[in-house]
Amino acid sequence: MIPQSLQIGDATVPVWPPGQEIGMLAPPNMGLVDFSDHELYHSSLISTILEMERDPRYRDWIFEGGCGTKVRDPHEWGKPEASLVHARAMKLAAKALNVEDVVVDDCWANVYRAGNYCMPHSHLRATASVIYFLDLGDDDDDPGNGKLYFCDVRIPCCCAHEPGRMTQLFIPQVYAGSLLIFPAEYVHAVNPYRGARPRITLSWNINRTSLPGNRADGWKA
Repeated sequence: MIPQSLQIGDATVPVWPPGQEIGMLAPPNMGLVDFSDHELYHSSLISTILEMERDPRYRDWIFEGGCGTKVRDPHEWGKPEASLVHARAMKLAAKALNVEDVVVDDCWANVYRAGNYCMPHSHLRATASVIYFLDLGDDDDDPGNGKLYFCDVRIPCCCAHEPGRMTQLFIPQVYAGSLLIFPAEYVHAVNPYRGARPRITLSWNINRTSLPGNRADGWKA
């Protein structure tokens, strides 16, 4: 079950703060939440992720365009800040899917360093995908630096000139503390990142009920 609150240092932090709203974005079935209390836990969560990245049990490097270094299973780390963000992702998905509880098929942190990017893809074994923006990294003169974007013919604003012809990207406006939910089948990617400070996000693949097999099954030939 999704907890109601978690203890972060001396503070009892609600998983879903009173009055917290979900903003609906222009593409269908896509929502965004901005948590104003993120300064309570961001610094320690960033330190935790960089620490866990060094642990071979959780570190997963794929290739340069494979979304940075993945740090697997934040809900297993035993860290309250990671557990809070995990619970918030589950709560958002439960609200979006109109159920009391949800099942996380896979979850991980992404640590992007200079030159890392994410090729266009969609997520297997999931109804909803959720991304938490922990640290957007360094800005530079390129407005596309490290930006998440969607490029899918099922998103009307991507086909502004002719239905079914993808001619423009949808780039959601996000901040540190933003939690984004979208249909897992939507094609999305991240532009190459050029900053010095790591760009860090967390991702979840979520369903209403458990699926047979495990997350590796979808990648088998």
